[in-house]
Amino acid sequence: MKEIVKIWLPALLIFVGACHSTKHISGGSEMLYQFQWNLTELNGQSVEITTTKNPYLLFYTGKVSRVFGNTGCNNLTGTFLLEELHHIKFYPLATTRMACAGMNIEAPFIEAIGQVNTWNIIDKQLVFGKGDKIIAKFSAVIPSSKPVEIQAPLSLDLKGAWQLNYISGSRISFEGLYPDKKPQINFDTAPGELGGSTSCNGFSSKIFVDGNKISIAAPFAKTMIFCDSGGENSFLNMLAKVNRYELSNATSLNFMIDDVPVMHFTKITTTKE
Repeated sequence: MKEIVKIWLPALLIFVGACHSTKHISGGSEMLYQFQWNLTELNGQSVEITTTKNPYLLFYTGKVSRVFGNTGCNNLTGTFLLEELHHIKFYPLATTRMACAGMNIEAPFIEAIGQVNTWNIIDKQLVFGKGDKIIAKFSAVIPSSKPVEIQAPLSLDLKGAWQLNYISGSRISFEGLYPDKKPQINFDTAPGELGGSTSCNGFSSKIFVDGNKISIAAPFAKTMIFCDSGGENSFLNMLAKVNRYELSNATSLNFMIDDVPVMHFTKITTTKE
């Protein structure tokens, strides 16, 4: 009889303790895609937001799993892979390149994401780790709107190739910047990408759109022909600053910074024989 008491007493204590403990709800990957995740802690330090934007991440599932978000200043986009046992792998992220005054979290945030290899969701808190070390924590919020990858159903009018015929900000004339060949952009590349020519090199960039808002990441692939006119840098630097677009008509496209047009493109029409 004493042996029976010895065996069952610990089990009883465990059961009673479990009844009085707080129940934590752990979430699966479906919760990862359901919410916008706002950064609350990075490398053990609470995140104090001093900008108008909270650093956040949004996750999408599909044939290629994608992540979108913001560093608190610049938009970001990339791909990731969910593996077994709550492991995750992020591939290199692309970001826009706006100057961020007073921003001291962007660089460590991007660096931390590159180190992450584990994830977990407990009580609507997303925790990223590297092995047993906690790297970052995020709180779940319902997104007001999700960025949408650029694709045909979004705006059929954008499809096709467009040629630049105006760019602001340069002291050199347009003809001086592009004496031989004008830059072009093309929306008919892979979903989520913008292709084209800088007038000297071919390039492609990550892109995402929300209504008439547009964000074009710094080119992640570019040929390496030497360009001596300065036109390529002017073109790429301005693309990275653009945050809106406007179609004046079927063949006229403006890229804008807020309400100011900074680039104008004309649609390239092909003649069918």
